[in-house]
Amino acid sequence: MKKTILALVAMSALVAIVGCDPFGSDQTMTYLTGTIYTDAAMTIPAEGIAVELIVSPDSSAVRSQIVYTNISGVFFMEIQFYPSLPDEEAGTGYSMPSTENVGLTAYYGSGSYVYKELDPGFVVAPGDTLRVWPIDLTLFGEGSGGTQ
Repeated sequence: MKKTILALVAMSALVAIVGCDPFGSDQTMTYLTGTIYTDAAMTIPAEGIAVELIVSPDSSAVRSQIVYTNISGVFFMEIQFYPSLPDEEAGTGYSMPSTENVGLTAYYGSGSYVYKELDPGFVVAPGDTLRVWPIDLTLFGEGSGGTQ
């Protein structure tokens, strides 16, 4: 009987620990999406275009990443927010950042289109979804690109 109760208590504790993990949940993720077309009329989707999330090298909250547009010309990023290290002076534990500035650039061949530079960049927050404006490959400049 004691073994059964002990096993139930241990299993309940394990379920509580696993169920309370906030990392990887919607409250720690930001979603970023957009569409790229091949033509100025924005009728033909551009597949395989690289889109890079640019993050400050000093940031520990989110990580840089590169994704590619799908057959519909859509790119989709899941931006994971990570907790910050404890503050030794204040004696506090880990904490989640509330926002982060990021840049976004798309690349095609030797050209690129800069949605936003890192500074000031887009301000992203956990739990949000950011939809950027549609663009086409005619906007891609040699090496730099434009911003809106």
